[in-house]
Amino acid sequence: MQIIENWADVQGRIIEIKPHPKLQDFVVVRLQVSQVSPVRGYPNLFESTEGKAIDVNIPTARAQTLSLRPGIVISGRVRKSNPTTAFVHPDLLSVR
Repeated sequence: MQIIENWADVQGRIIEIKPHPKLQDFVVVRLQVSQVSPVRGYPNLFESTEGKAIDVNIPTARAQTLSLRPGIVISGRVRKSNPTTAFVHPDLLSVR
């Protein structure tokens, strides 16, 4: 299945961070989503995730730069690369 180009802005509290099992330079962040906003011009494939926990992939270097850890609230632009995998745009990720 091919997925369409998509983006959404999400905000949420980090529940857990762990190394990605396959992608060497990424961590998997379990995020309790508190807010989802559409990005103009792109489908929002995350609108049903508000109030739920999701896993997003973040480059390890960016996670370290922001000192990400459980309990912190982050905001970022995310996209699904397939129905079960999401990535954060590293330049559009911030700590709240």
